[in-house]
Amino acid sequence: SKNEVYAVALAFSTSKMMPLSQHEHRNHSHIYYDHHSRKQKIRIILTVAFQFSSIFFVATCWTISKMSVVHALATNNLSKASMSSTTDSMTVAQRLLHRVRRNDRAGEAAKSALPFVVGNQPMGLCLEQSVDALSQYPSVFDISASAIALVDQKEWTTVIDDRDHIVSERSKVVQDVLLSLRKQDIVPALNGWRDEPFAVRKSFSSSPELIVERAAAVLFGVPAYGVFLNGYTCEGDNSEPTHVWVGTRASTKATWPSRKDSLAAGGLAAGMQAKQAMINECQEEAGIPHDMLTENLKAVSAVSYTGYNEDMWGLKRDVLFCFDLQLPNDFQPAPVDGEMDSFEKIPILDLVNMLCESVDEDDSNNQWKPNVGTVLIDFLVRHGIINVDDPAFLELVDSLRGTKCA
Repeated sequence: SKNEVYAVALAFSTSKMMPLSQHEHRNHSHIYYDHHSRKQKIRIILTVAFQFSSIFFVATCWTISKMSVVHALATNNLSKASMSSTTDSMTVAQRLLHRVRRNDRAGEAAKSALPFVVGNQPMGLCLEQSVDALSQYPSVFDISASAIALVDQKEWTTVIDDRDHIVSERSKVVQDVLLSLRKQDIVPALNGWRDEPFAVRKSFSSSPELIVERAAAVLFGVPAYGVFLNGYTCEGDNSEPTHVWVGTRASTKATWPSRKDSLAAGGLAAGMQAKQAMINECQEEAGIPHDMLTENLKAVSAVSYTGYNEDMWGLKRDVLFCFDLQLPNDFQPAPVDGEMDSFEKIPILDLVNMLCESVDEDDSNNQWKPNVGTVLIDFLVRHGIINVDDPAFLELVDSLRGTKCA
């Protein structure tokens, strides 16, 4: 402490001063004056020294904290106060794993769902309420204990090997069913009708077997594909991400209004390729210039999961293409098409703390659109933000692809 150092210095100086004063044959008053004069000088010197050292210490700590955000995260040095939403014994990776699993939580329901069959091939998985709604149309759907199959009419096959004709006829019949269900207002997901064609296919590279309205994809539990952007900056002397841009969804959105979202994201319409779709979304949602995208946009990963849609009527069996984009430090995204209300740049440490917040069973306390957490956690893992020695690290990495990416 300051007092301890002062006492040692004073004792040392006094022991050196006394022989000198006696050698010079100073009287007692001179010795007393000499002692207290030097004592005062030592006080001044020590005070100045401690003030300087305090300033130096604060400046050093500020510099270290500014340059070591990523290192602090990598060693799990996160504020316990900001993690109070889960038990203190949980590590960072365990907390993030909890969020990933809350999004990928419909696996058990999928096991008991009826396969949706198109052209003798299983394409999707229908939950009980979806099967009940579709059972109104027995001429279109053949429902048994083992599957719900789209019925191909004989007249569709009169043109030999005209596959496109069959897909077109199937799509017309199913469209009529969906319009009927929408009019009855018994399938909540159809309230978010988008007039956007959605390809029902076995894998991303497979040819479509059926085209439906995008809002109906969850009704049939078919694989859906999307593109998500991680827009970030590397500020100061850091070569790794220090901040991440996120958006707040418009309050008028049909799904998850006003929740936090990626900087730009969107579903892949029928016939659209991933990179071009990502470029379109970046320009339309966040106003990112085309030349910035062509130079810096990188396809880096994919995540997958089986979740519920917002009203839990259907299954979301999604595969999301993940893109990274390093942005200039002074770049400011701007809402263009009304999909987002606003954007904010969040420091990495704050982002991790936000993602570590627990998610209730009904998702009501979640400030994020559920799948966005999975995309951002994949970003944190890839950039070395999560400690590889965390006991839950490998489990977290494995959880990011809850289903086959195909």
